[in-house]
Amino acid sequence: MGNRYATPAGDGLGPLIRDLDELKRRLLELEQPTGTSMNSLVQQVQEAIANINATVTAAIAANSYTKTQIDSKIASPGNISPVNVTASGGGSFAASLSSVGAYNTDVSAMAGARQSVWQHNSGVYGYAPSTIESKANLGPVPFTAADVLAVQPWMYQYRAQMAIRDDAENPYYDPDYVVPWEIGLMAEHLIAHNMECFVVLQDDGVTPKTIDYMLFGAIAPLVVLADMESRLRSAGI
Repeated sequence: MGNRYATPAGDGLGPLIRDLDELKRRLLELEQPTGTSMNSLVQQVQEAIANINATVTAAIAANSYTKTQIDSKIASPGNISPVNVTASGGGSFAASLSSVGAYNTDVSAMAGARQSVWQHNSGVYGYAPSTIESKANLGPVPFTAADVLAVQPWMYQYRAQMAIRDDAENPYYDPDYVVPWEIGLMAEHLIAHNMECFVVLQDDGVTPKTIDYMLFGAIAPLVVLADMESRLRSAGI
């Protein structure tokens, strides 16, 4: 030809295809993170994790809880809705834990059986088995019907509740607070009448703390009824 241009072999698109392939390769390289950008990303992630850990640690310290304590108290069981748990800090209430919703869960709407919940002195919640297989050294109860009948129930008000109304330094001080009346027994009176088995003691194993009303309400009446039945039989009735 007059312009001396040599016609490429084949369809003539080879050089164009090679140029397009090279452009594609370079675009792919631009899309991939370089070593510098990858290191920067890793550093950002590490800083974020450190900030989260610092925030959680500060929150735990402010509320006087260790991670182990929180792990032992917070759970999300099966089909029960999550529970809002609030830890309060400060003063004598630094170790308190309030749970909104857990005790209001209507378990009758859930499939399966239900059981009583016990609190271990370590703070762990669980159940206590009541089968013959789980128990040993069976023996008679250490108290009589006369012991049960000798214990007097009382109406009373808690001193700590009265302090809310009367002590201006109480964190919940409210001079208009109406102190509620309670009804119950005295742990010391149960001990005096051979019923220490119903009394929960302090960690020292000596000082009374509270009464296991659930057990008392289930067992003490049976002892009284058995005594009445025995007396009626003796009287020929």
